[in-house]
Amino acid sequence: MRITMLAIGSTGDVRPLILLGQELTYRGHQVTLAAFSDFQDAVTGAGLSFYPLSGNARGFMQSVLSPETDSLTYLPRLIKELRPVVSHLIQDMDDSCRDAEAMICNFFGSVFYSIAEKHRIPCVQVLYCPMDPNRTMPLPVVSSQTLPSWINSASYRLGYLLIGLVEKHYLTPWRRENHLDLRRVRTSPDYRAGDREALVIYAFSPHVVPRAPEWGGNIHMSGFWLDEHPVAWTPPESLIRFLDAGDPPVYIGFGSMNGGDMKELMSIVRQAVQRASLRAVINLGWGGGEQSSSGGCYFARSIPHSWLFPRVLAVVHHGGAGTTAAGLSHGKPTLVIPFSGDQPFWGYHVHRLNCGPKPLPREKLNPDQLADALRELTTRPEYGQSAEKLSLLLRDEHGLATAADLIEKEITENR
Repeated sequence: MRITMLAIGSTGDVRPLILLGQELTYRGHQVTLAAFSDFQDAVTGAGLSFYPLSGNARGFMQSVLSPETDSLTYLPRLIKELRPVVSHLIQDMDDSCRDAEAMICNFFGSVFYSIAEKHRIPCVQVLYCPMDPNRTMPLPVVSSQTLPSWINSASYRLGYLLIGLVEKHYLTPWRRENHLDLRRVRTSPDYRAGDREALVIYAFSPHVVPRAPEWGGNIHMSGFWLDEHPVAWTPPESLIRFLDAGDPPVYIGFGSMNGGDMKELMSIVRQAVQRASLRAVINLGWGGGEQSSSGGCYFARSIPHSWLFPRVLAVVHHGGAGTTAAGLSHGKPTLVIPFSGDQPFWGYHVHRLNCGPKPLPREKLNPDQLADALRELTTRPEYGQSAEKLSLLLRDEHGLATAADLIEKEITENR
């Protein structure tokens, strides 16, 4: 079957769909992944076909997930970033599905449902954090995750109202051009894609985020999507020498984050590691600039988590869903330094599960504060014990296989 997957966002949005695409390809399907051109090499290197979407992933991340972005400014920043390319972006999505028999997508309001409706194909939406109204937890972009139940529910209504108003402006002309009935603004998700209801798969574990009782029958939780195959990666000799030269280090990395002063952040990290008398492997990612390894700090541009995490004492990161899953699945105590988006949400749940200290927001970070948190992270045995117990549950879920089973069943029943 010909399947198009559409991913708007950063590495954390695209990487899970690469893994899913490989699983579906192994099962005999033809998979094309449409994403920003930044990811072409990663997609084709994984053996999948690639379709470029208008836009720039690094610019998108810098604008939307900078440290100064909060729950009130997130949507305006998103609108500003997309405004110059949105018409081209929608057309690219449309074209990428021209020959598809099914669509798999991440979150982009109801735009993807409109594409599926035009092409009359089943739509499966993959989500990496809760986006369905409930009284248990607020929208993940809300900075505080401990709010009264009525505010939790209201946060979704407000979020979808704002999203709907934006979509009405940008999507209405396209729907008219394609002779589709206009969608009305709603305060809750509208999973209608023509005469079908979209299947929703949450790509995370109910052991970390329990299922909300309000969620409907089209919503499933597969467990985290973990790469269960041995990674084919040859480490540089300098990294091997560093790992062999002393006690296991802490991993510190911020993935695709490139908003704010990342050079200042690297300076804070280096000072904190030294003050805490630790060693660290620091992944520079997209925004770390150039740094020289010295003392107890080893800097690298990119190291596969599945190779490195079994070799470290603990992990420190921005709180992306994928990195959170990787650290917990390897049983590592975790400290989250959230920038924006859903990252405070994952930091909250790591701490709630007693797998690490309270999150340290990026905009408030300083060397002494981080040094204290690193000491706490590496000296309190209960964090490692909780993470190790949780890892046994996560590794037993086989989320990718579960998601692929759900997708094949959905497509077969709706052809």
